[in-house]
Amino acid sequence: MKLSHIALAAPKIDDVLEKLRVLELKVKETHEVPSEKVKAAMVPVEFSPHFRIEILEPTAQDSPIAKFLERKPAGGMHHLCFEVSQLERWLKVVQDAGLEVLPPGIRKAARGKAFFIHPKSLAGVLVELEEIA
Repeated sequence: MKLSHIALAAPKIDDVLEKLRVLELKVKETHEVPSEKVKAAMVPVEFSPHFRIEILEPTAQDSPIAKFLERKPAGGMHHLCFEVSQLERWLKVVQDAGLEVLPPGIRKAARGKAFFIHPKSLAGVLVELEEIA
């Protein structure tokens, strides 16, 4: 089985695309799907050789995943993660563009270090930028 795409819903595609450009992601094509009554923008991304599907379970009641599950008891998509190099440079790029970074900023991650961009900055989706050690 191959992952085909991840879909994000947004009131205005252009607002999201403007923010994705900050992450150097660009639209390849835009089209309408009359049967679904939607406009779609396709943004290709390269896959990291480290790509995987991550499934998260809280180990404490005060974990971010426990809080997420309070709002969505059945679970659901939690975040998108993009692998980058020079994480400190990316932090500056993101902050200079006015996207909100969750405290404490850069933190230790499962495979290196990372930071998270607040969901309100990117169509309601939490985005992680990760530098693998």
